[in-house]
Amino acid sequence: MIIDTKEEATTLRKTKTFVIIVYMLSIALTVILVFKKHNPDTHFITYVICGAVSLCFLLFYWFQYKMEYTFFYFSNNSKNLVFKFYSLRNFYGKPKSIEIPKQNFEKYDIIISFFNKKESLVLYQKTPKGIAKYPPISMTLLNKKQKTELKRTLFAECHQKVQKNYNVYEAKVVSLNS
Repeated sequence: MIIDTKEEATTLRKTKTFVIIVYMLSIALTVILVFKKHNPDTHFITYVICGAVSLCFLLFYWFQYKMEYTFFYFSNNSKNLVFKFYSLRNFYGKPKSIEIPKQNFEKYDIIISFFNKKESLVLYQKTPKGIAKYPPISMTLLNKKQKTELKRTLFAECHQKVQKNYNVYEAKVVSLNS
């Protein structure tokens, strides 16, 4: 199975660029109109308009920042679980990759934050020194179907490992908040 959010990431970047352009043009147009009229009464209205537009712009970017949108790629078609991701907070996010051999995949956690809008994936890998915990990967850009498929696949990988290594069929079902 492959999950790829390349199209969603491209759309989000285009939206951010469009918002920046609209913001700059609206501020420039407002300032030009004020200086063209030379009417002191319109200065207050201009400041209010600029302030409102700036507040909307800042709220939009604050929300984008808190959601921590991340390009997300997942594949389990080989002997490894492959996760590729990079942050879309800035225009040039550094690509990162995690490859975990399926036999070393221990478990995963889903962290839900920011008013139940942001989901992050935490992976655990068995190493010779113990269990390694990876930093959270934001899954906010994934749609509901992709999140459900990812959770089912990771749950199945954990469940197969339990059956294979310990001959145990029962597994404790944990709410995946899907």
